[in-house]
Amino acid sequence: MSDQSKADFQKAPPDGIFLTIGCFDQPVSNEIELPTVRPGKSIALIALGLGAYFLYLSHVGYQEVIGNLRSINVTLFSMAVVLALFGVLCDALAWRAVTLKFNYKVPIWDIFLIYLSCGFMNNLIPSGTFSGETARVYFLEKLDGGSRIDQSSATVAATRIITAIPFFLGTAIGLVYLDLATDAPPWALATCTIITLILLFLNATFFGICFADDWLERIIFTLINYVEKIFHIHVDRLQCSGIVSQFHQSMKVLVEHKRTLIISTFWAVAGWLSMTMVAVIVFRSMGVSVPLRAVFAVYAVMIFLQMLPIFLPGGVGLVDIVMSTLFTAIGLPTHSAVAASILIRLIQLWMLTAIGGLATAYLVKKINHNSLKAVTEKRLAKGF
Repeated sequence: MSDQSKADFQKAPPDGIFLTIGCFDQPVSNEIELPTVRPGKSIALIALGLGAYFLYLSHVGYQEVIGNLRSINVTLFSMAVVLALFGVLCDALAWRAVTLKFNYKVPIWDIFLIYLSCGFMNNLIPSGTFSGETARVYFLEKLDGGSRIDQSSATVAATRIITAIPFFLGTAIGLVYLDLATDAPPWALATCTIITLILLFLNATFFGICFADDWLERIIFTLINYVEKIFHIHVDRLQCSGIVSQFHQSMKVLVEHKRTLIISTFWAVAGWLSMTMVAVIVFRSMGVSVPLRAVFAVYAVMIFLQMLPIFLPGGVGLVDIVMSTLFTAIGLPTHSAVAASILIRLIQLWMLTAIGGLATAYLVKKINHNSLKAVTEKRLAKGF
């Protein structure tokens, strides 16, 4: 890396963005706030999704599904639980490989908890997964003790791009398998293909925003125009432009670290494979064999539905129905598909969300404790 790149690599973002409200200028911190979870709204939406799902179950047949659930091998099911947690750990390690190159001093345990918290935020705040990414930036900055929003955002953006690589490769394999080796109906193939293409387009656009010099700035300035009109404030565009420029510089510096990208990609592949294997093992725990390649395509649809901001938290109800329908479409018994979908979502949605909630509470408490400790030490140093 050149000396100039190293200097840019360590450069901190501007101290703040200044807004003009009425006749008064006041500084506004450029720190990202932790997304707010509204329990009442989330519970109401979850109840709505579950209500729709129970109607679906009544149509399929409760007794047959319950019979399949009772037949599970507890040992194999426990392995699926461990695999799900291992998948989150692998994703956390993929992110940590990137944060280390930006000199973030956050322990792997905290990185793991941040990733669990990211899932918690994504599942309870349906906003296209951006609530979880915002939480990642927030916790990374707070636990590191610095204020480098350009570099924090770059680590999150880079990891998002890296984790998309195994997802699309696996989905392509799954689609080819469904087309050539199964009797999946045309509508199932079309659904998986269209959703994969949409996801590919969205990720390509995100890649362009991260690396094209003017895309992100145009988007931000367009949003600023609306904010200024609605709230009657003035935003310093020069400060915003500086932060955007430093973000792009951070992304370009990261690209130079081929070893970091290889390590991060390795863990991303391991995480994606672990999460996909959860479904395979759940089916095996019920005595049903399902090809791994078929799961690839079904998971593409599931992830897409969970990403949409207009849907229910975690896609509860909707994702479960679609997953069951697609597994049935590729030739699995209906009741086995429904029972397996319930167990898969029990692990990957409900369990991980609950653990993520505990992780979020722990991280917030730790940050508050560190802040209080820092204030106390500062007062003692001044002789108070």
